[in-house]
Amino acid sequence: MQHDASQDAAAGALGLQEKNAYLAALLRRVAKHDAGAFEALYRVSAKSLFGLALRVTRTTESAEEVVQDGFIKIWRFAGTYDCAMSSPSTWMSAIVKNQALDYLRRNAYSGFYVEDIDEHLAPVDPDDDFALQFSVDAERLSLYLGRLTPVQRQAIALAYFRGQSQSEIAYALDAPIGTVKSWISRGLESLRVMIDARPAPHHGGSY
Repeated sequence: MQHDASQDAAAGALGLQEKNAYLAALLRRVAKHDAGAFEALYRVSAKSLFGLALRVTRTTESAEEVVQDGFIKIWRFAGTYDCAMSSPSTWMSAIVKNQALDYLRRNAYSGFYVEDIDEHLAPVDPDDDFALQFSVDAERLSLYLGRLTPVQRQAIALAYFRGQSQSEIAYALDAPIGTVKSWISRGLESLRVMIDARPAPHHGGSY
């Protein structure tokens, strides 16, 4: 079947049922390694899937990487799509969301480096509990964060460096909100212990 740009434009005007049928037809063709169908699928779906990835990862660069990896999986596993189980959009969204969660698990700070931590902690805002409790140089704080469990580190990074709410973090990490609260609470307590246990500086020196 010949595809052209007019089909993409028409797809946007279709009702939900017709759009699902159109996407399912594209996936069937993609399963046969039809590059034209894959290109059409990308044009029709990439924008919404990028929005999903961006909500989870919160940065354009990471969302772009997630969507790229997600479409690679869609290309590879299109043959496993079953229209009786879910709509094409739901199936592709699940792939991209899983890629986004994998990205967060692989990248504890998801793009935050010492300079970014320093920017978030200085100058100290009297209303910023995190900055007040952990008024320590960014490099040392980065070291302490690295000693936390991965889930504690991720939850704290998302909460204090990304400004995400606990419900947003629960969605991003696919965990109950009570579990997220526990990760943050225990992680902060571990940071307090590490900071309180740091050796005092030598007189007249630095550390």
